[in-house]
Amino acid sequence: MNSKTFLKNVITLLSGTALAQAIPILISPLLTRIYSPGEIGVYTIFFATSNILAILSSGRLEQAVLIPKHRKDSFNVVKLAFCFSIIVSTISFLALLFFKSKISSLLGLTTISNWIFLIPLTSFFIVIFQVYSFWLNRNDKYLSISKGKVSQGVFMAFIQVSLSILGTAGLVLGRFVGAFFSSAYLFFLSIKLSPKLFTFNKSELKRTLITYKDYPIYTMPNALLNSISNNLPLYLLESFYDAKATGFYSWSVRIVQGPMGMIIASLQQVFFREASKKHNNGESIFSLTKGILKKLFLIGIIPYTVIYFYSPSIFAFVFGEEWRIAGEYTKFLVPWFFMVFLTSPISSIILIFNKQKIYFLYEFLLFISRLIALYCGYRFFNDPIYSVIFYGIVGFVFNSTLLIVLIRLSKK
Repeated sequence: MNSKTFLKNVITLLSGTALAQAIPILISPLLTRIYSPGEIGVYTIFFATSNILAILSSGRLEQAVLIPKHRKDSFNVVKLAFCFSIIVSTISFLALLFFKSKISSLLGLTTISNWIFLIPLTSFFIVIFQVYSFWLNRNDKYLSISKGKVSQGVFMAFIQVSLSILGTAGLVLGRFVGAFFSSAYLFFLSIKLSPKLFTFNKSELKRTLITYKDYPIYTMPNALLNSISNNLPLYLLESFYDAKATGFYSWSVRIVQGPMGMIIASLQQVFFREASKKHNNGESIFSLTKGILKKLFLIGIIPYTVIYFYSPSIFAFVFGEEWRIAGEYTKFLVPWFFMVFLTSPISSIILIFNKQKIYFLYEFLLFISRLIALYCGYRFFNDPIYSVIFYGIVGFVFNSTLLIVLIRLSKK
């Protein structure tokens, strides 16, 4: 893949992701006026829980779809990930069936306890979307992936605005419907492209599981711990303070990380594909890594600087005065956001060089440090702003360290 083709693929994915991200961002001023911070706070806990369960349900096997040299082996990884997600999602649904009240209370979802069964269903469709997105990526169907992302954004936005009368349930249903239709689109497109994806052989699936066992054993716990760690403020801010604090924090992350996330997601998929090819061919990936980091720095430095200085005023003007607090949160989180912007697109280097075990230790230490940071803000100041400040500092320090490690690995 030459530089022109690489850039074309990035732009294709970026355009679709941009539109998909633009839809919820554009309706954000409307959502903040038809939903309260508390309702949004509860929804983000549902949203985060579904994403966390999706990681568990996938076994992180979707990450292995791009790794095999041969198409047949990649076939089997897709099938294995599909089966894995069905099993885990079913177990999760049964757990909710028998322990609905306890789990709802533990997660802070008592106000939508009757909708909690949508969590495993939503997570299942999230996994399906991810798995077949990677399969289409392997087959260079970047436009199809973009269409899938756009459909998710359209359906989610439409339902969330239309069903606002239901309160938090309207937001929840929007997420579920968006995940369902977008995953269905990629699923049927993949089956049409590769009919053999729907035929299963137990012996081949068993061999594939043995070959890629490190993904559910090491990569999945890494990703699971990372997701729980990243979403820790949603649960603890609600537990220590109230759902409004969770709503303000989540809106900060949504508004800033959403637009930048489209760049991260697009580069991440294409970088992983190109870096895997180079590594399999015995080539160095340092020049590729260096080039992407330079582009990311130039793209991000100005917008993140503007957000740092003006986020409180921007949030108050766009979303209403009540949301100025979310802007205050954003100001203190910007240094961490910027480091995430730099490290996330190249984080697949960990998988390429099979450093999952060491990365798990990194994630564990990060999780403990974040837990301490959030608690210190509550214990010594009893103010959510201090919990957010300490959390942001920890994130900045750890991601800076990770960036250095990733650069060094790329030189091998």
